[in-house]
Amino acid sequence: MANIKPTRKGIIRVADVTIFQLSRGLYRSTATAFKELVSNAYDADATEVRIDTNFPKFNFISCVDDGKGMSLEAFLNYFSKNGIGSCTKRMGNKDKTDKFKRPIIGRLGIGMLAIGQLSHSFHIESHYTDEKSGERKAYHAKIILLDEMIPDREETIRSGKNKKDVGKWSYELIDYDETKKGFRIYTSDVRKTFADEMKSGAQYKNLDKMSFKLDKLHATFYDTSKKSIRECGPYLETIWELAILCPLPYYGSEEKFPVDVETFDDKEKGTIQFKRAISIVHKRQRGLLKECFRVVFDGIELRRHVQLPMIPEVLPKLYPLEFDEKVMEKRLRFSGYLFAQVAHHIRPAELNGIQIRLRNVGIAGYDSTFLKYYKQVETIRSKWVSGEIFIDEGLESALNIDRDSFNEHDEHFKGLQKYLHGELDSVFEEITKLAKEKSESIRDAHVEILNDSMQRAISTRTNGRLKLRRQPMGQDAPAVSVDLAKGVIILNTDCRLAKKKKANNIIQAIEIAYHAARTTDGSEESRHEFFLELVTEILDTIL
Repeated sequence: MANIKPTRKGIIRVADVTIFQLSRGLYRSTATAFKELVSNAYDADATEVRIDTNFPKFNFISCVDDGKGMSLEAFLNYFSKNGIGSCTKRMGNKDKTDKFKRPIIGRLGIGMLAIGQLSHSFHIESHYTDEKSGERKAYHAKIILLDEMIPDREETIRSGKNKKDVGKWSYELIDYDETKKGFRIYTSDVRKTFADEMKSGAQYKNLDKMSFKLDKLHATFYDTSKKSIRECGPYLETIWELAILCPLPYYGSEEKFPVDVETFDDKEKGTIQFKRAISIVHKRQRGLLKECFRVVFDGIELRRHVQLPMIPEVLPKLYPLEFDEKVMEKRLRFSGYLFAQVAHHIRPAELNGIQIRLRNVGIAGYDSTFLKYYKQVETIRSKWVSGEIFIDEGLESALNIDRDSFNEHDEHFKGLQKYLHGELDSVFEEITKLAKEKSESIRDAHVEILNDSMQRAISTRTNGRLKLRRQPMGQDAPAVSVDLAKGVIILNTDCRLAKKKKANNIIQAIEIAYHAARTTDGSEESRHEFFLELVTEILDTIL
């Protein structure tokens, strides 16, 4: 009998250098870095957070909120004792904030270092009430990030030295100031890359018209961009993206934002589908308004500026999304909507796709692949759809460390993906049918216009002697024939001379002009001249 070796057990460990490197460059964009600072203020029950970039110089960044602040004990635990990533916000199954009962966003405790992606060092000032003693306290701290010490990956592996210092900190106690109640993080040690990027955006055309009121900002810049917010440059793109990602209400009145109810006809508005979808949207808006949370960026109070449709005279459709089931023994519950407009791309392009909102925060932007929808994502119809999904329970296990993407093999993510793709099957089937009907209607209207134009041209050129008639005569009959006894030129609608519609119309026009010219009296030259005049007039209508 062979010897059975004992099973050995151990703990999987992560090298400290991994967290170190992640803490320096975790976030996809400037807006997502600012979003983390806003989320911290939201979790601290702040009613307002103000971000300043010292536009247009961009040599200073500050983020100030009026929340409960960060105690000195928490600061030391975060930067020294237990270290970055030791978040205590949800200890003891705590899920809501103390004052406003908001869903707590933070899980890991690395969000404060988001400013490290934009600066080399920063300051903290906190004015707070100690939870244990009830005393009002304050301190000032400075954090210097040692990003220049990041080792080469191979060097780290060979040396075996995984323990790395993220940076240095120091603090001093200061007098409590009631007017400064809350938390502030600021720096004048900004990274050149951040300043250069923002300055390039500040050179956007017409920026001398820069307004610090959101409605004027949209009217001057965002609403006038033909395709994409990116056309406005990095600075204005950062403002727009931050507003979309933050836990903020929609801009404007409930009747127009995010879905303009008046663009739907009465029949559509009367459907159960529409009523349910619009109810979901309005319920979310009212909930966010109750949270009394404001974000002010460089003096601009942000709101999620989503208006569908933005292009007039589209055929809009609205669909509800609702799901509440157990997936792998854990509850997954969400609601939302899909908006579709037939035969027109969503504008701006950044609103095309689906956005997942978890604990009121946007996870990345709008995903134009619709969580990798397998059928329509490469077709033009996928550009006609936008939507949002609001997660009420579950999916957090799928959230990656950057809070900007998901683990696509997580069971809850797969459950969400499967549901969404099933709904999209129905949506795309309907809008494809509507697009075909709309195209046929436009084509029929165009045929009528073309027919009237040719009628007038022939009647005028032949002094009323000939008229044009369209009728089916079978595929074997000539495409165009003349009945002089009845004074008509007959266009055989059963006969198609070319595969493409426009080419077929052109050939028909030439045939009609040819037969009309042959019926006229006079010389060959005069018939030729008549033919050219008639075909030119008809082609002007087609082309």
